Amino acid sequence: MRLNILSRASDLARLQAMLVGRAIEAGVPGAAVTYVTRASAGDRDSSTPLTALPTKGVFTADLSDQLASGAVDLVVHSWKDLPLESAGPGVGRPDTLIAATLERADPRDLILVRRAVAEARPSTLRVLSSSPRREWLLQSTLPALLSWPVTGLEFLPVRGNIATRLTRLIEGRGDALVVAKAALDRLLGFGDPFDAAAGAVRSALAQTRWIVLPTREVPGAPAQGAIAVEIAASNHALRDRLRVISHEPTWRAVTKEREVLAAHGGGCHEALGATVLPRRYGHVISVRAHTTRGGEAEEWLLADAGDHFPRTEASRIWPRPDERGHGERRLLAVVQPDDDRGFWVARSEALPSSWTVSPDRIVWAAGRTTWRKLAARGVWVHGSAEGLGDGEVPGVDDLTGRHSEWHRLTHEGVNDANALATYAVTDRLPDDLATRTHFFWTSGTSLQRAIERWPSIRNGWHSSGPGRTWQALEAALGPNGRARVSLDYDAWHREVTA
Repeated sequence: MRLNILSRASDLARLQAMLVGRAIEAGVPGAAVTYVTRASAGDRDSSTPLTALPTKGVFTADLSDQLASGAVDLVVHSWKDLPLESAGPGVGRPDTLIAATLERADPRDLILVRRAVAEARPSTLRVLSSSPRREWLLQSTLPALLSWPVTGLEFLPVRGNIATRLTRLIEGRGDALVVAKAALDRLLGFGDPFDAAAGAVRSALAQTRWIVLPTREVPGAPAQGAIAVEIAASNHALRDRLRVISHEPTWRAVTKEREVLAAHGGGCHEALGATVLPRRYGHVISVRAHTTRGGEAEEWLLADAGDHFPRTEASRIWPRPDERGHGERRLLAVVQPDDDRGFWVARSEALPSSWTVSPDRIVWAAGRTTWRKLAARGVWVHGSAEGLGDGEVPGVDDLTGRHSEWHRLTHEGVNDANALATYAVTDRLPDDLATRTHFFWTSGTSLQRAIERWPSIRNGWHSSGPGRTWQALEAALGPNGRARVSLDYDAWHREVTA
């Protein structure tokens, strides 16, 4: 079976088509593919600002027409470019449907700042971006993430493929550029025949500093990083064969994100970000929107995490709000490592103020509070685990061009070969802990000590954030224990208190 696959003509679009073609050839016996390219209406008009272009199908309709005419067998799209009417099998234009999606790439945004600008530390940063979503989200978020005081952002429109936009940045037409991280990851990681494109990206990275923007505050465009495979609605045999390459978790996440977009009017020019992260313990959902139809919305929640715990009186929880921060922390005298490993920082004081941290050393924060405190100290932070635990893979190997290794700057007692203890913690557990029924743990060590002293608390309802504490909680309570992940203390407190 020979299949003709159509895509747009850019390096990234052709690469995505090849990802689909390789998946088909590997998963569908006897399949062989041929690649065809075509410019979309949005590609042919490179001067009109994105916000002035039609809201539906400007980068996809021409390609879908070729499919409907029978000229090709499949079309590969960036799913975020598809109108909402192309939501899934049997939905959308009557002559085509979306039959499959590959496993999604990183849905986050990436900002590149020219090195000369970062060294000059201007109070106003000129950002190249034509996205209303990015402009609205970054106005309130970006200044606190940078390592010098920025009091204003100026957004300048930019059009073109990845290479063109990177060139605009390096030429100095702006101070910074925001792109989808998935685009750079794919170009950097694919290999032949995109070595030249990867080289251009690598050259631009050498002249900039980068930050992986946090999903909680800068969720991506709905379906960002996902690839859609469109076929003729009448081709039932091909639809059945493509099921083998489709990634169901990506499909469910993208469907949810596009449902959020539909609820806010569905316009691609709206300031709306929505990202769903499938995880072992549930689905992390981030939504931030400022739209003409749906108004403002902000969500950071965990869905599908299991049954909710019964509510209780505030006096029966641990810790109560006034008991937070019960542990005493003592900084240790630690010599700064003389290597090029990244620093994974559990809390801001875990990075000693006496250390000199080059902006070229990768610094990864555990959460947003740690990020902001480090940035206020002048530390260039490259990204964050967003409070989801150190099981969250940073995904920066393509950006750095090598396998990332880390010093995990944390407290004494962490059982990890990469842990570097820079402080010690002395817990203070209350004498009446056995009378409490609902617990939120931030330390596996504290949990173990508490269970050893008050074994009866095993019968309580226990929560923690994702990560090592959750692993310790599962191990301590076993498969039948009353344990549930909460994204943070505040979310847990709202859930369990009457």
